[in-house]
Amino acid sequence: MKQNKNSKKVLITGGAGYIGSTVVRHLLCKGYTVYVLDNLIQGAEGVNCFLGYGTYNFIKGDIRDQNLLNEIISKVDFVAHLAAIVGESACKINPEDSKSINVQGTKNIIHSCMENKIKRLIFVSTCSSYGVQDTRIMAKEDTPLNPVSLYAETKISMEEYLKKNYDTELSYTILRPSTVHGPSPRMRFDLIVNHFVKDAVLQGKLDIFGGDMWRPLMWVGEFGRSIDKILSSDLKLIKNQIFNLGNTKDNRKKKEVAEIIKKNFIPELKIKYSGDDKDLRSYKVDFTKIEKTLDFQLEKTLENAVEELIFSVKNKLFGDPNNPKFRNN
Repeated sequence: MKQNKNSKKVLITGGAGYIGSTVVRHLLCKGYTVYVLDNLIQGAEGVNCFLGYGTYNFIKGDIRDQNLLNEIISKVDFVAHLAAIVGESACKINPEDSKSINVQGTKNIIHSCMENKIKRLIFVSTCSSYGVQDTRIMAKEDTPLNPVSLYAETKISMEEYLKKNYDTELSYTILRPSTVHGPSPRMRFDLIVNHFVKDAVLQGKLDIFGGDMWRPLMWVGEFGRSIDKILSSDLKLIKNQIFNLGNTKDNRKKKEVAEIIKKNFIPELKIKYSGDDKDLRSYKVDFTKIEKTLDFQLEKTLENAVEELIFSVKNKLFGDPNNPKFRNN
């Protein structure tokens, strides 16, 4: 495809995924030349919508293929590494593949970035690394991590590997994002807000376990803005830094999400609270660092995102939201 010689070139691993495809969309709109490497394990919806863009390049492949990585990374200035088996349920299904992709694949990315003198590497980790925390305390970037899932363990191990094994010429930034929600080219309905909206619209009722458990929440479209912000910020602000990604006021209890749906959009919604959740994670996160260091604030409210989701489900924009293709597990 024809390339803009003056545009910044970035590789998005996992760029066909729920988050990755929204990042691609944002960066294309911002004038980047975007390369996407994805094995399409979750389908091609996040790729098909961008084919034909002059600055979009898709490569079907696996991050465990070191030769392929070197070939692609030699063409770009920056790398944003999102590719992974994502979520506790998905990792449980095939723990060996999860370790191979999330760990060995990430090591491949790091070494290829160093070998090819990449200017900036963004590694997307997870806020779920905080696991079970005293929710009277807001977890900051230096708060001790307490993972309760294989997924979080793989992410933490690669944070540590990156901090110990990077080349001094490489600038890395680690992001620990909130739980995301909202429409995406590669849609998911197994995430808390999306799942609640789906059941509220289609069934008119919600059966909620662990209603008092806390989660930090964020519209999925904010992700591309954060990647662009890091790639365009002064190096001294982002070099070898960890940032929680989200908004402090959007730490929400699960039952609060349900009440927002009922109060603002579906007053006839029936909500049942059914005791504890098998998912033990409950944590509140402090996002002061990214707000102050990079002047990064979330733009969309939870209420606005829920409204968009309700519109999407009611108008069948994704067909049947109960289709297994909309789940990572």
